[in-house]
Amino acid sequence: MWPTSVSLFQQNKLKGFTVKIKIISSLFFFVSLLSIPTAYAGEAISVTQAWARPVILQNRPGAAYMTLKNDSDQEDRLVKASSPQAERIELHVHRHQDGVMKMEQVAYIPIAAHATTEIKPGGYHLMLFGLSKKFAVGDMVPLTLTFAHGGTVDLNVQVMKKAPMKMDHGSGMDH
Repeated sequence: MWPTSVSLFQQNKLKGFTVKIKIISSLFFFVSLLSIPTAYAGEAISVTQAWARPVILQNRPGAAYMTLKNDSDQEDRLVKASSPQAERIELHVHRHQDGVMKMEQVAYIPIAAHATTEIKPGGYHLMLFGLSKKFAVGDMVPLTLTFAHGGTVDLNVQVMKKAPMKMDHGSGMDH
């Protein structure tokens, strides 16, 4: 009977251990839920049609473009961009002023609630300065975009000669 008593004792000990592990696992799960930001944590901002221009001379700046979509109920702003392949990235816009197109640095790029903002040649764009290498067609440039409310988005931008074609799901291709 002793071996049976020991094995019942061991079984109860294992059941207790299993129950403790389940309780601890549940606690970790619920604590991890508390650390999840609200629904606006990057899921509200999506980035599509991202591309960068080739840079033939290393001492010249590069430019990157994309479409930002804000699916939240709150306006957001792109406030910063960075890349390990650039010393700094500035947010810029082209403006028509006195019949002349001028480029100027801006503090942020706005993205209205439930809207898209195109970052494109002739409008808002990212200027990459102090490049660590030339950008050849086909290269990938890692970028981190920082939004005022939507956190950060990491992406790889492909170097292309011209913008990728947009797909208009309602009527075919848009040129």
